[in-house]
Formats: sequence, structure tokens, C-alpha cells
Amino acid sequence: MSSPATPPYKRPLAKDSRFESMGTPCESIELYRPGGFHPVVLGDILHERYRVIRKLGYGSTATVWLAEDVARASGNSEVKYVALKIHAANVDVTNELSIQQHLATSATKDAGSNSVLLSLDLFTLQGPNGNHHCFVSEPTGPSVSSVLLAPHKFFDLLNPPTNRFSTPRNKSILRSVLLGLKFLRDNNIVHGDLQPGNLLFPIRDISHLTPNELEQNESNTRFDRVKRKDGKVDRWSPKYLIAPKPIIEESLQVREVVKLADFGGAFRIDNPPASPLTPLGYRAPEMILGNRIDWTIDIWCFGCLMFELLTDRPLFEVTGFLCPPHVVDDDHLIQLSEIIGPLPQHIRDAWPKYTSYFGPNGERLNVEPSDFDDSEWGRNIRADQPPEGYGPPIAMPSLEDSFYKYKANDIGEAEARELVSLLRETLQIEPSKRPSAAQLLQKRWFQM
Repeated sequence: MSSPATPPYKRPLAKDSRFESMGTPCESIELYRPGGFHPVVLGDILHERYRVIRKLGYGSTATVWLAEDVARASGNSEVKYVALKIHAANVDVTNELSIQQHLATSATKDAGSNSVLLSLDLFTLQGPNGNHHCFVSEPTGPSVSSVLLAPHKFFDLLNPPTNRFSTPRNKSILRSVLLGLKFLRDNNIVHGDLQPGNLLFPIRDISHLTPNELEQNESNTRFDRVKRKDGKVDRWSPKYLIAPKPIIEESLQVREVVKLADFGGAFRIDNPPASPLTPLGYRAPEMILGNRIDWTIDIWCFGCLMFELLTDRPLFEVTGFLCPPHVVDDDHLIQLSEIIGPLPQHIRDAWPKYTSYFGPNGERLNVEPSDFDDSEWGRNIRADQPPEGYGPPIAMPSLEDSFYKYKANDIGEAEARELVSLLRETLQIEPSKRPSAAQLLQKRWFQM
């Protein structure tokens, strides 16, 4: 049988898939192609040092594996385990690589580095799909978002469970975030993508566990064999796919702190990007308007994160689904004005459609569906039916009203007032008025 043709660099349509369908809940097998993922199988020894024993996770641009550090294990009675993040070949990690190397030089000098997931080693892996940058770090547990979004074992319709941590635990998490942000700012780095998905729980030490206790095999994991539709052997994909198995069963008691992870959106303070990676709802006002940004965007994100953890709901309900960017921006700015308060004059002047939504005295106008501009959407719009999912945004409650309504039951009146004051201080429209992470750490609430 002849060898199969080299797959296209671009991901194919479903009808052009070269593989039979697979049922394993994991990354798409079609991501294994030139420019895509490196085909990893259990037992692989990478960089002549790391033996892969378990799959921890995956994303759109990388797979993550648990590996035994063979070099260390040979000279140490305790086995050293590491996490390997193997990027797709077409992913440019030049900036993240530079930032990781820069931070590594300061890690031993600052206790705040314990709140940041730093690389222990960096290497390039050559494979059939190209050259892949690999980041080596300590193994971690799940992210804050994955824990909060995890399904409940029991559900009582009359007393539905809430997906939030206790307030003392949230305080500990938020304090560790501030320690991480302080470390980054001290080293002139902005994270740029602070959100629950990039906050990882550390795990207890697993060095005393043997590889047999941690590794995946056919007795504890489903192996889905990869088969091409044409029956040929595919040299760009692994022999099988397996579902991820995060390290939680072996170390359920995660600590009350987190580590800031994923520096794909990070940048040096003196070299901000034109298009930051910050999630839509976490964008600071200056980001929405396309103005120059600095370290203060991390503080704004921290305020959004703090509100979300303490209330179990996002501060700003912003979605980009099927909406043009300027529509998303308008919606976000309207919410800013109602949740945080009246916008300063320079923001009103910089917002092209401010007068479409607000009167001369800052009052909210009643925007009619007929006010929609057909050309902005590229299709005809009925006067009595605005585009699906879009219309004059409903009135939003103030920061105070939302917090008091949705705060956790373990937050008393006095503490609630203190927290609202902290949120107000953090969520300043003017970047220059936002406190630093070091200043926030000195606040009484974080000291208690």
C-alpha cells in the first residue's frame, strides 16, 4: 500500500477528514497535521530526559503531559515529576518564551514568584509536524474556572447548589493573585489575560508517589485507536488518543492559593501589544477605546475577578457572539456607565456613538429598533426586529446594588461595605487612579 499524501497545513472541513470518527473526549485528531500538534504517546522520552506517563490536558494550541524527570530520578531517591506543555508547531511563542526567561532570572529573589507558574526548562521538539516549543513546569491541579464549573454530584431543585468558594478561601485566592501581580510588575511585566481560567491550584507534593501510581494505562484509561479512512498508516498522528486525567484524585486537598499561569497574552510594560488577549468582559475602558495600555489593566481585571468570585456572577455581561466589534464596544461602554458610574468627558468624546445612547445631561436615551443602521450589519434589518441578540441594552444595576444582591451569605454588612469600597478603588475609570497590587495587599481586608 502506498504512503498517504501529506495532510494540508490548514485544518480540513469535516467532510475531508482523513480519520474515522472517535468518541474519546479529547483534542480533535485532525489537529495532528503539519503545523499542528506533536504526536505524543505514553512512554515517550522527550529531550532525552522526560518520560511521558500521563495526559493532563489540552487546548486549542497545546497539549499538556505529566512526565517523570528521568535525569533527576537516576540520582535521587525521590522521583521528580514535571508538566510538559507542548505547543503546536504553528504557534508563535517567541514573546512568551522571552517573558518566561526574563521572569526565571528573578524567581529566587522574590517570594511573589511562588504565585506565578514559571518554566523550569524550555526546549524545542522536532517531529513530523514541525518544530514544537515545550515549556516544562511543576505539575498543578485544575483551574479556578474548571473547579467552579464542575458538575455537582447531587442537585436539589429546592436548594440548588452554588458554584462559589467560601469567602475566606476567596480571600486567600485573591491575595495570592495580588502577590503574583506584584511580582510581575516588579519585573516590568503585565499578565494581560487575568481570568479564572488562568489561575491554577497547586497540588500537594507527589514526589513520593511511584510512576506506577500516577501513570495512565489501558486498565485505567480508555485508549481510542486512530484509524484512517483509507486504511493507511498515518505518520503525523499518534497511534491512539486518550482522555486527559488531571492530578486531583491523588491530591484532592488543594491549597488555598493559586498560581498565575499562561503568559501568552503577557507583555513588557514598555511594549504593549496592539491587540491584547484580555477576555471581553474583563477589558478596561482604555482597552475598549483602543488607547495605550499599561500594568493598570491587570488591576482592572483583578477588580472584575474579585467581584466574580465573591458574587458568582460576572461584573459585565459582554458577548461577542455574532456581533460586530463596535456593537460589543458600545454595549460594554453602556454597562460601564451604569455599573461603575457616569463616564468622564474625554471618554464620551472618544466614543463615536455616545450621543446615540445618552442625552446632554448623561441621561439614558430610549433607543428605538428603527435606529439601527443596516449597513453596520451588512444585511437588511426590519424596523420592528433588531438583529438577534442585539438591541438597546437593558438597564444595569449599579456595582453596589449587584454586590449586595448576589454576595455570599457568609459576608456580613460591615464586610460587604468594606469590599464594595475595595472594588470601587480598584475599578477606577482613570488608569492613573488605580492602586498597585502592593497597595491593595496593604488593605485591611487582605491583612485579616
